[in-house]
Amino acid sequence: MHRRLVIIIASAAVLVLGAGWAALVAQASKRPRDGSGHDRTGARQFVGYWMGIDPLDGGDARRGITRNDDGTFAVIGRDTVFTLCDGTDRAIITVDQAAVADGALASDGLLIRCTNNQSTVTLKVRYDVIDRNIVRETTTTQADAPVDKIIFHRISAR
Repeated sequence: MHRRLVIIIASAAVLVLGAGWAALVAQASKRPRDGSGHDRTGARQFVGYWMGIDPLDGGDARRGITRNDDGTFAVIGRDTVFTLCDGTDRAIITVDQAAVADGALASDGLLIRCTNNQSTVTLKVRYDVIDRNIVRETTTTQADAPVDKIIFHRISAR
């Protein structure tokens, strides 16, 4: 009888300790990381080199996303076809201060610099996470008229 009581008490203690440990691990995984360059918001999921195909013109689209020292993000990109630059490949895309809001990376300042005719186009951009290594880039005019949606796959990450 005494042995059975010891086994029951030991089993209960293991269950209580196990539940406490699981709660501690769950709490730690929700906690923001420190300021040593580690991600505090889950935003690290956007950093990397991304490739996709523009469904409007069939062109190859590439984006590099990096994190700035102030916690915002920078984007640089190129496409093999820029419809807004007379259909040439002569342009570069830049975003200087994108920020994470509602789980998406967004900016009102996606700048397309057409090098063939020196014109510029400024659009709004939003990157929504679809899967761990897949994002959807949605571009609109400043008046929120749809421009394009491209699915990007992460090729590499930092």
